[in-house]
Parts: sequence; structure tokens; C-alpha cells
Amino acid sequence: MRLVSNSLRAAGLVAAFAAAAQAQTIGCEVGAANGGVHPTTGTGGGTGTLYPTALPLTPPTVFPLSVAALPVGATVVTEVKLIGLTHTFVGDCQFVLEDPAGGLHNLFVRGSTPTGTSYSCDFNGNYTIVTPCTSAVTALPATCTGTAVLAPGTYDQQFGRGTLAWPNGTNGINNTPLSSIPAATGTWNLRIYDWAVGDTGNLASWDICFGTPPAPSAPGSAPTLTAPLNAATVTNPVTLTWSAVSCATSYDVDLDGVVTNVVGTSFAAPVLAAGIHTWTVRAVNVTGSTAFATPFTFDVPPPPPASVCVANGAAAGPVPAAGTGGGTGTLWPTVFPLTPYVNSYSVTVPPGATQIVKVDFSFSTQQTWIGDLQMVLTDPTGGNHNILHRVGFTTAGAGFACDLNGAYSIYETAGLSWPTTCPTSTDIPVGDYDQNFGSWTSGTNGVFNTPLSAIPVSSGTWTLTIYDWVGGDSGVLADWKLCFNVPTGPTSYCTPGTTTNGCNAVISGTANPNAANTTQVTINVANVEGQKQGIYFYGVNNTGFTPSPWSPGSTSFLCVKGPTQRAGSQGAGGTTNACDGAFSLDWDLFVTNNPTAVGVPFAAGDKVFVQAWFRDPPAPKTTNLTNAIEMTVQP
Repeated sequence: MRLVSNSLRAAGLVAAFAAAAQAQTIGCEVGAANGGVHPTTGTGGGTGTLYPTALPLTPPTVFPLSVAALPVGATVVTEVKLIGLTHTFVGDCQFVLEDPAGGLHNLFVRGSTPTGTSYSCDFNGNYTIVTPCTSAVTALPATCTGTAVLAPGTYDQQFGRGTLAWPNGTNGINNTPLSSIPAATGTWNLRIYDWAVGDTGNLASWDICFGTPPAPSAPGSAPTLTAPLNAATVTNPVTLTWSAVSCATSYDVDLDGVVTNVVGTSFAAPVLAAGIHTWTVRAVNVTGSTAFATPFTFDVPPPPPASVCVANGAAAGPVPAAGTGGGTGTLWPTVFPLTPYVNSYSVTVPPGATQIVKVDFSFSTQQTWIGDLQMVLTDPTGGNHNILHRVGFTTAGAGFACDLNGAYSIYETAGLSWPTTCPTSTDIPVGDYDQNFGSWTSGTNGVFNTPLSAIPVSSGTWTLTIYDWVGGDSGVLADWKLCFNVPTGPTSYCTPGTTTNGCNAVISGTANPNAANTTQVTINVANVEGQKQGIYFYGVNNTGFTPSPWSPGSTSFLCVKGPTQRAGSQGAGGTTNACDGAFSLDWDLFVTNNPTAVGVPFAAGDKVFVQAWFRDPPAPKTTNLTNAIEMTVQP
């Protein structure tokens, strides 16, 4: 019985819901010749009219309608009917409903194309305005011009489109759906504004209808994904955007299989891991949803690798060195432009570096037209390598017309692709970008398309040359510099001594420390004589230092230049006369607890040279030493 009872109850609820969903207008207050000429004086608009902030100087035409009683069960406004409406130039007119309490609500704002170009056609007939997305309505045409008539019929409320969109609340007029305006007795007013001179019209009468809030229609077609573009390369933070869909109240965003419902047409993604990501969106309201849009993908590259830059500091100069680029005889790609920017500086490659990670450059004065520029790096052996070649240039024309202004870093693959459209400011956003060889054939004029990681690295004189292939543009380069890779961990150097029992104690570090002391660096020593005492010590400057024998007859070397700092003594543990002893030092904790120790506080780029000493009574000087490690402090 309970099952039957619940089934009947469910059926009753479904029927009740269906009836409620279908219930809309219950009754109307019909106006009787309550219209008139609009505008009442002149032809609308007037000097000083500024849409939407300054209302037309000619006051709106106000047509009242008295409602003495409401239909039984009516709770909201459902329709406004405009009977015998005429007016030349639909795009001038704004219809506003004033409720008995004085609230102002837009009905139809300046008919226009989706982008906001005003309709120049006419009203002529009967028009009904209803809550958006609740009824079968006449669609607004793409255009409506000349003496054509906007087809009489039922239309959704329209709050302005494109450049004519009405900012909600401006001048006290709100974009309120009719189904959100409470039904009420009293005097309702229809206001008609005319935003431009030269046109007039007439309204025979108007009606207002009341009922229950109708269920909305389901959204129509799927959204159009707009950014990031399909297969784009983007960096964190990533914001997804898409087009608005009629009748949607929210959107389901599917990012890598995780669906999040959002209001609006953008979604700020959480910080994303490096790799390919897939996303799509569908439009939603209480009635239903669209299909998901065709998915897009985008690539988040790994964070740029750590690097150590060798300062230049004397690289300021105009690009090109004289004139505005190009020059007599210039013929791409065989004859280089005259007066290129040229700057050389002496580079000492950081210890342990094996390749160039990036080239940094900054323009202090805007360099117009990136599509003109070719940047060539010359290594100490005389090899010439393209860093950037004429973005957007396809062997003809002048390339991409955007500008460089500020600081940029060029990586081999860890940056973004160069944009293909110019931002409003014309300046390409500062940041990280990839090498770009464009349409240059490698080897032409001895200039090769060499990936940064493959450019031979050596200390010596490096030169940057910037050619400007087309006249009419210039800028000033403030500085440029080369940045090299850093070892992923501490670098071992020197050799460990051999103890009485044949042990070779080896020191190693788990990572390079950072300036904030948050890297969790542990410095370990293994293969120590068991049950011996030892001490870590370090220095911060090994410049010009050559390891020296610890003592006559010793196999150990002193590998750290003074002044040195001790880091406390500790026991090795293990077994006497065996090589199973060990030491361990929490470097970050030591630095934190010893703020006055040598070198503290450390800054990015600082060097630390660490070695360990331990007891070995039968050995020369009764002690032995490990090898040493060089640590480079990271940002």
C-alpha cells in the first residue's frame, strides 16, 4: 500500500509541476486608448543626449494604466502588449515599465544588431513583450533598415545589444525580467524615450498581463569556446572563456574530466600541471542544458628551468644604430641591413654550466614592428645563431606589426609562442617566449638556426646583433644578457682521503639550497670510520684557491678556502675499524639557527663550499678529510 501511495503521490507531484510550468498569463488589464504620440514634443533626443548616461532632453512620453484588482493566483508580470505602435527608426526607442512603487524596468532597449548597430526600420503594428526564454517568440532580425517594418509579434525583453547594451541600474532603470516584477495594484506607467531627433510615432493603447512565473526554455546551441585557442600554449594562471548562450543561467565547465558549474562566461582554472589539458563547456538552466562544445586542448609548458645570468650592464643603444632600419642595398636574406645594433661583452661561464638556457633583453624605448627584427647571437668561436627572426614574416611584406616594449626572455622551448594578433596597446606583453627562426633558411649568410641548448658554451666575448630589415621604425635596447643552466644539485670536487682502515669518506648534498632556506637540503657523509667524531666546515669564496695537502704524508686535501665556518661536531656511529659510520647535516636548519654565521643570509647566486673533517688517530695529523661539494644558492 505504501508503494502505491508513494507512486500516486509522485504522479500527482509531476502533474502539479507540469501544470505550474505551463501556467503563465492568468489575466490582463486592458488599456483603453491609453496611448498617444511619442515623443510628445519635438522629435526626440536633443543637445546633450549621451547614451546611456544622459537621458534625452525631451522628457519621456508617459502612458498610465490603472490596475484595480489582480487575477486570482497571479504573482508576477507576464506580458506587456503594445497596441497600434508606430515609430520611425526602431533603434531610437527605449520602452520602460514603471511599477506602482516607482521601480523602473526595461522592456525593449533600442533595437539593434547583435553588435549594437541601430535598426533604422520602423514599428508598425501590435507588439507583445514577454520574459526572455519562456515562450515561442519572433526572432530579432540580423538587420532592419530603411522603410522596412519590424515584424509585429511577440518578442523577448531586450536590454540592448553590443555597444547599445544597457548597464543595469543606470539612471535608476533596471534590466528586470518581467517574471521577477511582482504583480501589484495601482498605477503602472509605460515610458517611451526617443534617443535621437528626426522621428516620431504613436501608440494606440497598451495592456499589462499577470500570472505565474513561467518555466524557462532550455538553452539553445552549445557555447563557442574562445580562449585559450585550440592547441594553444599557455602558462599559469589559465582563464577559460566562451560565448554567452541565450537562456543560460550558468555553465558547466569540464576541465580534464572535472566539471565545475559557474555563473558567467569565464573560469579561472586552478594551478595546472605541465602537459596537455582538455576543456569544454555546456550551457545550463533549470529546464535543461545544451550539449558540450567540441573540446579544445591547450599545453602548459614546464616552468622555465633555473638559470644563472651573467650581467652585461653596458648594452644600451638604438635599434638600428642609425636611421630607421633597412637601407640602400638591403635584400632579404642575402644582403643584411645597414647600421645594425651591435653589442659585445665578456662572459665567464658559471662553474658547471653546460648550455644557454635563455637570452634576456629589454627595450627602454618602444621598438616598433617586431616583424622587421632579426636577433643574431655570435659565440666566442665566431659561430652565428638566430635567436629571433622576423616574427610573422613569410618571405614577403614586413612581418608582424606589433611592438616590443619592456623586458623579454627567449627560451628554446620553455616560453610561449609569439602572438599572432596585436593587443590593443600594440605592445607584445612582456614575459617568456620561444626562439623563433621564422622563414630563415639555416646557414644563410653563415647564420644558423641553432637551438639555444646546442650553441657551444665557452667563456669569452659574446655578441648580439639586431638587424632591422625595413625602414620607418626604431627603438632603444636597454640591456641584454646570457643566462646559463645551473647544476641540478651540489657539484662534487676534490678527492677524499683514505683512512687507516681503507675508508674513503664521501660528502654529498641532496639539493642546492635556496635563499629562503626552504629547499630541505641535507648534507650527508658516508663511508666514515665507525665510532669517530667529525665536523662540517664551509667557506663562501674559493676564488683562486687550489686544494692543498692536509699534512705531509696525508692522502687528504683541504678543499675550502678560509675564512671557514664550523657547523658543529657529531659522532659517526657504526662499527669500530669499519667504514659504516656516517654524518648528516640539515643545512636549512643550521642557517636558520645561526643568523651570524659566515655568509648568512645567503642570496640567490651565492656559492657555498662544504667539506667534513673527522678523527683517525693513526693517520697523519690524526685526522682525515672528505672530498668537497659546491652549492649554488637558488632564488
